[in-house]
Amino acid sequence: MPEEAEHGESLIHVAIKGEVLFHIGPIPVTNSMIGTLIATVTLIALAWWAARNSTVIPGRLQSFLEFPLEFLGNVIRDLQPTRFAAILPPILTIFMLVLFANYVGLLPGVGTINLHVIEEGHEASAPIIRPASADLNFTLALALISFVLFVSWGIRANGVRGSLKETFIANPWYMTPLMTPIHIVSELSRIISLSMRLFGNIFAGEILLAVVLALTFAVVPALFLGLEAIFGAVQALVFALLTLTYITL
Repeated sequence: MPEEAEHGESLIHVAIKGEVLFHIGPIPVTNSMIGTLIATVTLIALAWWAARNSTVIPGRLQSFLEFPLEFLGNVIRDLQPTRFAAILPPILTIFMLVLFANYVGLLPGVGTINLHVIEEGHEASAPIIRPASADLNFTLALALISFVLFVSWGIRANGVRGSLKETFIANPWYMTPLMTPIHIVSELSRIISLSMRLFGNIFAGEILLAVVLALTFAVVPALFLGLEAIFGAVQALVFALLTLTYITL
């Protein structure tokens, strides 16, 4: 991310949106898409390895992969004992995807290896790889998936009529004109809160790491990388547990 200005000053390159590196036909490929691809391929590879090499007495890697399964499994079992088996896969998938997407930003070279691109008619320098969660497109898409999940679970639990009644008819009925718009806004605001919370925290961490790498020596960035590793896991857990909470509600 640090770049050299024309007069030799050190600049910090930070962009809110993912920067286009190249095109595949009409489709632009951004650096955050590269980060998403790395996270997805790594997750699929680990899942494939776990499916083929699982043992009764787990090794270190198997124990590492089974820990989130056991932790989230216990949480979901306590909240939804009758629907545990159906709810666990999507919640676990969301958690692991966000976790790996966050950890892409901690890989060596991410944010510091740049590629010269043409942006708005001007030559610019953009990181080749960017954490997916630092792009609002990724977090918004994930929030929409979560929204579809908890709305569909509401329909499965209460039926279409029951879900519509819950959304559009207040109790008592004469409060409906006042409460229905509030309820609709409350439901839709979950998309904004889920996406903006994850994006804001990871994007802020990206800026912090860029500044620290540019202004300090090696030991200090290492400390911040450790904090970002903890923070990335916390944000992934928060996103997954909020989705689980909305499904339960």
